[in-house]
Amino acid sequence: MTLEIRDRKNLEKYVQQMLELKARLSYIKENGSKKDRFQIENTALHIRKIIETFAFSLMSLQKDSYRKYRESANADFLNDWNGREILNNLLKLNPDLFFEPIQKEIRAVDGTKVIQPLDKKQVYSIKQLSKLYERCGGILHVSNPWKNCKKIESFGGELPRIIERLSLTFEDQSILVNHWKSNISTAVIVTLTGQDGNPSIYLAVSDGNFALLDRS
Repeated sequence: MTLEIRDRKNLEKYVQQMLELKARLSYIKENGSKKDRFQIENTALHIRKIIETFAFSLMSLQKDSYRKYRESANADFLNDWNGREILNNLLKLNPDLFFEPIQKEIRAVDGTKVIQPLDKKQVYSIKQLSKLYERCGGILHVSNPWKNCKKIESFGGELPRIIERLSLTFEDQSILVNHWKSNISTAVIVTLTGQDGNPSIYLAVSDGNFALLDRS
């Protein structure tokens, strides 16, 4: 797992996936505020694809481990497509991997770089993204005509806030991994807008393990 997370090809695959995620995020930023019901459904579709792209991105950092994990359940990872299920599988596979949206500036304290997470109320956790994925799926299905359902209107009213949270979630990210057995840790820092305007990625490794402070 340690070598996979730090493998350059895996990191490059993550960046490639972020290019796709950024394109879809830009699209919903531009079009997601429209109140037309067809556009609301279209935005829900792109949000699902954003979450699926993120799920495959996390998988790319540990693809071989994920493949073996799925084989242990008599499943072929190449057939996996459901974003929620992939994210849930990844959480089970590696509970010591933490996805944290962060502030753009990494503060230095006594010469030591400090990764500063954003307020958890501003962003989505992996579990919250799984729930949003399911909710968007419901938007894409036609409601029972005998049931008084306002899910389209309700979702449309929340879209500006949903899009804002998605943007903050993915704009600047950290993937933090503790390798307890070897007493080392890995940090992957990702920004959607690097110096050339494209996603960029940075890798940091350290002796010892990190701790996440309570931000509640």
